[in-house]
Amino acid sequence: MLPLRVVLVALPVLGLSLLAQSGAVAPASYMSAADISKGLAAAVAADAAAGAAVTISPGIAVRRRSGGGEPQYAIIHPFSTEIYYIIEGTGSLVTGGTLELPLAPSTDPDVVRSKTIKNGVTRKVAKGDVVVVPPGTPHWFNAIDGTITYLESRVRVK
Repeated sequence: MLPLRVVLVALPVLGLSLLAQSGAVAPASYMSAADISKGLAAAVAADAAAGAAVTISPGIAVRRRSGGGEPQYAIIHPFSTEIYYIIEGTGSLVTGGTLELPLAPSTDPDVVRSKTIKNGVTRKVAKGDVVVVPPGTPHWFNAIDGTITYLESRVRVK
């Protein structure tokens, strides 16, 4: 006879496995590289300072920003951590410091933005780099060399 401890561990695992196989759990989100490229090319950013984005799943997007034209927003997410994985391109990312006034309008309570950051740390980011921005940390692409494309994951933690 199986010990009670083994049964107590095995039943939930078996139950989750059967639940996943029954189709009750949503399938994985997937978007091909071709579809992402097509979506980014077709994306018309409602606000040029926010960049173009293709949402893969809630909280997961591929974002492309351009160094030409409208300056990028400097942003704080009070309730979320953001993780960037740079797919292609290079730019200067400022983190820390404080947002300069005046603040730019935003309807999202997890987005506070302005046009610049004062006293932040500037880093050059490039393909393959990973940046983790904790909640409440100002961040801003103050310079982009042509375009930069990155996978963005925003995880609400507060």
